[in-house]
Amino acid sequence: MSGSASPYRGSSPLARRKRKRGLLVWGIILLVVWFLCSAVLASFLSSAPEAPPFAQAFLMSGFFGGLFFLLGLVFFIIGLVAELRARAFDREDRKRSVALTQAIGQLLNRSRSEAYASDGSLMHVNGATVIEVDRHFDQDTQGQVLTTINTTTRTFGVTHSSQSGTAVHGTGGTGMGGAAQSNYYGSSTGVTDSTSRTTGTEESVLSQTTRANLMGDALFSVFETTDASGQRDTIRAISLSRPAAEGVIRDLVGAVCYRVGGPETHSGGAVWAYVENLVAQFAPGDISYVTDRLKAIQSRPVGERESVAIAGMVMGRNALLVTSLSINGAARLETYPARFPEMLAQALSAAAAAPLPVDPHAVIGAGR
Repeated sequence: MSGSASPYRGSSPLARRKRKRGLLVWGIILLVVWFLCSAVLASFLSSAPEAPPFAQAFLMSGFFGGLFFLLGLVFFIIGLVAELRARAFDREDRKRSVALTQAIGQLLNRSRSEAYASDGSLMHVNGATVIEVDRHFDQDTQGQVLTTINTTTRTFGVTHSSQSGTAVHGTGGTGMGGAAQSNYYGSSTGVTDSTSRTTGTEESVLSQTTRANLMGDALFSVFETTDASGQRDTIRAISLSRPAAEGVIRDLVGAVCYRVGGPETHSGGAVWAYVENLVAQFAPGDISYVTDRLKAIQSRPVGERESVAIAGMVMGRNALLVTSLSINGAARLETYPARFPEMLAQALSAAAAAPLPVDPHAVIGAGR
């Protein structure tokens, strides 16, 4: 596993977002326009009699278009710097993804039993007798709400208006002169009555379905033990269901994915690409079988029940999250990979400490 498990062949989405191609293109366009206009104007000025040389005319014409030159230069520099930084980021990101891919490959080559081995922090209980066993199945509830609304609006209106007026027209004058006068007196009144009424009905239908995962049972059990002085005590032992344990592994890998840059980078994508492989390698497969065995033991008289050896993480007073257990000295049954977080951290530390490998595709792919 010498290459990278990144799902991106060219630049990663995050590296592409770091680019400013628009500013780079506009900067080039403005600089080209400034140069052509300045060159044409300088050529025209230098062709006249007693005209300055072309270089001097070009500087003079370029000065008048200095705004285009400054904008183009600023846009070009910003776009070029962003492009160079994006390519450098993508190259380092791809190299880091190669190191992470190699580290996860080495983790997958480790024995599954290492994730369930005791590291000195686990509590061990030997010779325990089953007192109570209960199983709880994971449940998935799906539902939908359908709502229908019918609305009717009615408006009624009546308008009353009246208008009256008086017009007076007269003429008068003496001699050769005359004057005309016209006056109008009027009034208007109106009344509008409007009534609006809205009626509506609403119908809602709720449907819900709950399904139990019959292969996703969690374990709750109580054991009785006897210490060296002969005192009896109880131990509460719980175990996550297989889907819950798989969820813990996925959450850890997802946290690492975002820690190294997120799924839109080569590093994060390479880590997340192996999440299902890690689940298949280290997820527990004995939880349902352990529950069945303990149920069978509980059904027998107390004197005929086999002893159980338990190893687990302390969750409280006389309460354990079971990582593995053995019935009557038989092979260990695995229920929770307590050492998986430590193994994953060791792999990541090894990837961080190792020198970044040179990926020949990094330089080629960075420009895509």
